[in-house]
Amino acid sequence: TSNSSSNSSSKKPPKPPLVFVLNLRENERRVLLSTLVGWGTPPDELPRIVTNESGQANERAALYARGGVFVITSRILIVDLLTGVASARDIEGMLVAHAERVCGEKSTEAFILRIFKSQKHYASFGATTTGGSSDGSNANYANSNGSIGSGRGGFVKA
Repeated sequence: TSNSSSNSSSKKPPKPPLVFVLNLRENERRVLLSTLVGWGTPPDELPRIVTNESGQANERAALYARGGVFVITSRILIVDLLTGVASARDIEGMLVAHAERVCGEKSTEAFILRIFKSQKHYASFGATTTGGSSDGSNANYANSNGSIGSGRGGFVKA
């Protein structure tokens, strides 16, 4: 007899894409998480918050290898990209919140996006901005194809 046992029961679910969200303020992180929990998002699919208190580089590398959404500071992400803890080739998408605060080509966020785009044949990123309004009522966004739109606050998938 042939050994044709099915491996379908032993297959792992596909790894979620690796996505980074930059520049969220503390209160925005809380709102994001509480909204997703309210929508019934399973705990293992919630974004992970990465700060300077999130462990050593090897621990972050293990987290990134599993994929998922990471809300991270620009300072940590640029160090992780430059030291190889995170590879731009593995990143599927990036969202930069408060793009109005990203000042020119010399900003950390602009440097991150240049690294990201230089190492990917296909790069998906987005940016949100409140256009200077403090309440977010007239948010604008830009995505990787250069188009710009507007809407009421929130997050934009590029």
